[in-house]
Amino acid sequence: MRQLISTHSARLLLPALTLLQAPARGEAYVKPRLFKLYLLLLLMAMIGRTDATAQRTPPAVLFPHLSQTLDILAYVDQWPMQRMFQQQPDSAGRNLEEVEKENYARHQPILEKIVRQYGYPGFRQVGEKSSTNFWLLVQHAGAYPRFQRQVLRLMKPEVKRKNANPVNYAYLTDRVALNTGHLGEYGTQVIYEGAGPTIRAVARPLRKPAHVNKRRAAVGLEPLETYLENTTNMTREMSVPKGLVK
Repeated sequence: MRQLISTHSARLLLPALTLLQAPARGEAYVKPRLFKLYLLLLLMAMIGRTDATAQRTPPAVLFPHLSQTLDILAYVDQWPMQRMFQQQPDSAGRNLEEVEKENYARHQPILEKIVRQYGYPGFRQVGEKSSTNFWLLVQHAGAYPRFQRQVLRLMKPEVKRKNANPVNYAYLTDRVALNTGHLGEYGTQVIYEGAGPTIRAVARPLRKPAHVNKRRAAVGLEPLETYLENTTNMTREMSVPKGLVK
């Protein structure tokens, strides 16, 4: 019988399995209420990749195992959101927003350990895709603002070294500002006014709003007006019931 999960892939599960252990002082802790589902999603992310990965030349990154771990965590992170975006209910009848929150919380101890061991995993450490996946996971750690601030501080010098994405840095800067009660810098965080076909995205309060497009241009972002228009259009598209012809 062909082995479905390689020894290497099994090692990738070890960070998740540590969630069943008692946390160290100061670490996030989550009750393993949906842990079987969580591990199943991790296995789904690995099955089908294992054989192909074994055939490829190892990527030119410092920590390929960490790169794969981050990709798997990002797969689990995005699964509920993709189901909601596609307007597909969960087959088990669960609330997908709650599943999403459970995943965020379960990932937190893993992310904390990654930062302690590796610092900020940038392009040279894990590759551009996996580094972006790490940033995405941190973006979703809104329940842990101190951790987000820590990562933001680690990310700043990596951006200067061209080892991290400046656009991602801008998004995390605004997310940290939002979660700590400060004014935004780049206008990436929005609120929505109206509903249905008239809903529109509006930037959250900004520091020196007259200079926001200069700050956005410096990191490679489009003008705020364009961003808000695109966000509004996307939100209106998502609000149309699936199968409805406009």
